[in-house]
Amino acid sequence: MLRTLFPGARDAVARVLIPDAGFTWKRAWSLRLIELAALSDIILNVVPVVSDYLPWWLTLLLLGGAYVARLLIQNKEPANGDEA
Repeated sequence: MLRTLFPGARDAVARVLIPDAGFTWKRAWSLRLIELAALSDIILNVVPVVSDYLPWWLTLLLLGGAYVARLLIQNKEPANGDEA
């Protein structure tokens, strides 16, 4: 939602805080999975009709995937992106 309100804000902040924001964004799988887990949890709690179609363990599965992505996938990358 913030992306639609402030389309240039993410790019401006990324240029200041993260030198290679595009590279980082392509590999931020743990963040994406955490966002999906939060979204599924909100949907399951706010819209009870959807609970018949989405399993209760979906949030746990997505959070477990974020944990694995953070520990296994993102640790393979160099600590400092400028030295790669």
